[in-house]
Amino acid sequence: MVVTADVQRRWQSTKSLRMTLGEEHDAHTFESYISDGERIIGVTFPDGRRREKLDGTTWRVRLLPFDFLGRRVTVYSTLTLEKREEGLTIGAKELKFVGLPKEMDLEDKVTLTMEGALRPPEGGDGRVRGDVTLTLDAAVNDFLAMNPALDFVVNGINDRVLENLQGSIEDNLLADYARWWRQCVRLEAMRRDAAAAASSRASSPSGSV
Repeated sequence: MVVTADVQRRWQSTKSLRMTLGEEHDAHTFESYISDGERIIGVTFPDGRRREKLDGTTWRVRLLPFDFLGRRVTVYSTLTLEKREEGLTIGAKELKFVGLPKEMDLEDKVTLTMEGALRPPEGGDGRVRGDVTLTLDAAVNDFLAMNPALDFVVNGINDRVLENLQGSIEDNLLADYARWWRQCVRLEAMRRDAAAAASSRASSPSGSV
């Protein structure tokens, strides 16, 4: 009889985000922009089928699938975004892989912790800085734990998940910020014009008898 036991293992990966704003509006700053977590999620996951809002700060999301060891893997996670003094914080506590080889036996044995922050430019340099650290804890069977390829495989999964998220942020966020502040300026101009028109009508004589 062969007895196997689960072994607790941990893997960690970190990605840094470095983006330069083409232009930051004085009144409608990047810091103001990232305070809207729902918009940030919508930009990062533009396909509405890939996100589901759970409450005011939490969304269930589906990352873009990627090829791994000849298989098509999709990752589902629950993300929490909160605006704090240091910037926008990103957290996640749930993870589900679809498409991994069954012999990895990770189903219901994986705990994901993802922590990160997106910080607005400092000192007028226009550089947006951020970092995301993903820690994956898994209880794997002892045979798999002794396999020297395990670290390569799981670190590869971590890296691909972070690259996926990093690409979504870097590809979409800066362009949307530019659209956002220009939209804010247009709306302010429309409100001023409407207020001026209303004031002009109010001050005009109603007519003579």
